[in-house]
Amino acid sequence: MRSLILGIINWRVYSLDMAEAPDGRPRGAAEIWRLLLDPGFKAVRDHIASCLSERRLSRSQALLLRELREPTSQREIARRLGYDPSNITALADALEARGLVERRTDPADRRIRTLARTEEGERATADLEERLFRPPESITGLSSSEQHVLLRLLSKVFREPCH
Repeated sequence: MRSLILGIINWRVYSLDMAEAPDGRPRGAAEIWRLLLDPGFKAVRDHIASCLSERRLSRSQALLLRELREPTSQREIARRLGYDPSNITALADALEARGLVERRTDPADRRIRTLARTEEGERATADLEERLFRPPESITGLSSSEQHVLLRLLSKVFREPCH
């Protein structure tokens, strides 16, 4: 049993830390995908959790704030986020209590209430987005040519145009 556990640990270290297999061949597609799924997604999840925790926001509150680029009805926000409208009401109540959003009457139809970010909400959203999209040391520590290669490869993998 001990040798099995050590084997698993050694495989895990090999699969995460080695760019090539012991025989010099490049990693296989499954190993690359495993690397993206395990430590890659964990790093992203932990980074997002840290950013939200620093600002005392839930994931849903942050999504709502980021979605409010302009005053929008609660029903439309619910549709865009895939939430029940009653959930938007509770989220808006919490954000309004913190001074991050305000409810407004739609000038075109006074029956409709819209949500809008306040000035404080605009600052909080800009700060959150700046922090969310600030590259971690694991990226900024790469040389310029390494960053270029990584960008090119990830753009190809995720079908995004390379800048």
